[in-house]
Amino acid sequence: MELQLTHPYQVGIGRVLGAFFDKDHILEKNALLGARNVRVAELEKDDASAKLVIERQMSSSAEVPRVLSRFHREWNQVRQEEHWFRKNDGEWHCEFRVHIEGIPAKIKGMMKLEGSEEACTNHVTLSVRCDVPLMGKKIAAFLAEDSHAKIEREYETIQQLL
Repeated sequence: MELQLTHPYQVGIGRVLGAFFDKDHILEKNALLGARNVRVAELEKDDASAKLVIERQMSSSAEVPRVLSRFHREWNQVRQEEHWFRKNDGEWHCEFRVHIEGIPAKIKGMMKLEGSEEACTNHVTLSVRCDVPLMGKKIAAFLAEDSHAKIEREYETIQQLL
């Protein structure tokens, strides 16, 4: 399953990147989103690249289907790893992976943040794959829907905090 989302911001790319890579912003955003035991495991940034690793416990945004209930718990340990690369003054790219402990699925994606110092847009592509026989497509579909809801809530929260 693949999702493509577009998130426009009415603030400049520098301010959005500053928020993306600010530990206090990350912790506040996750608290507002209801995550618990949030830890910024790694945060490195220079003028051309950045790496961000966040570990947290998250609950599902919707009722977990029976097919997934054997794997999915009320709170799941999630590790998100982002690798950012600067293309030019107005464009940064990110490759990311999300690992949900105990869930037999691969979640990965890309982001392209582009714009100026007045406004910018983040283009997000997310891919969810599960190779469990007979249930894989249902599991992937649920995880894609859950991820979509969480990404949209995160976008709204970032806008509020900017």
